[in-house]
Amino acid sequence: MKTFETMEDAIRVAGEVLAGTMEPHLGCGLIGKIGEKLNHHPALMEFVHLAHIQSGHEHLGYTKESLLLDIMVACRQLAAVQA
Repeated sequence: MKTFETMEDAIRVAGEVLAGTMEPHLGCGLIGKIGEKLNHHPALMEFVHLAHIQSGHEHLGYTKESLLLDIMVACRQLAAVQA
């Protein structure tokens, strides 16, 4: 069973997003939750922020579509930690 609690889990999820086996917005939300569980780990704060603004901030110009590239870039940066 997969867990979503550690930095290693966050890196795994980022890899799954990049591989296309996990939907990017779902992955972002999962990594954001991991970041919260890890006491707002600095390496995951981008995901905490992106997950927060994914919905309910359309009036500010943020949509899931407009955030997709930012999510993918953040995943690439996080996955590079493993390399």
